[in-house]
Amino acid sequence: MNQHEWRISPIVRLELHYLHEIGRINPLADTIIADLAQQVGLSICPKPFSDVIAKATQLSWTRDPFDRILVAHASLNDDILVTSDQNIHAHYPHARI
Repeated sequence: MNQHEWRISPIVRLELHYLHEIGRINPLADTIIADLAQQVGLSICPKPFSDVIAKATQLSWTRDPFDRILVAHASLNDDILVTSDQNIHAHYPHARI
């Protein structure tokens, strides 16, 4: 992946859908993803999900399944993970705001 590609884990779609269901965000997950795809070329990362889950089972610093999967997905290739979550920043050296 070159420095200009923006990719998200497929779990982001589920987390956005969940946040919409509980009223934390208003737009639908697919609307957000489609808008970002158009604006910045965002795409869904094609890494095998079984590899992501295998990596996630090695992470014990959080019980949040979304955080575990997001960090595991990024860490497969030491990718940058854009997040404001301070717990992720404390445990994943390639986390950025």
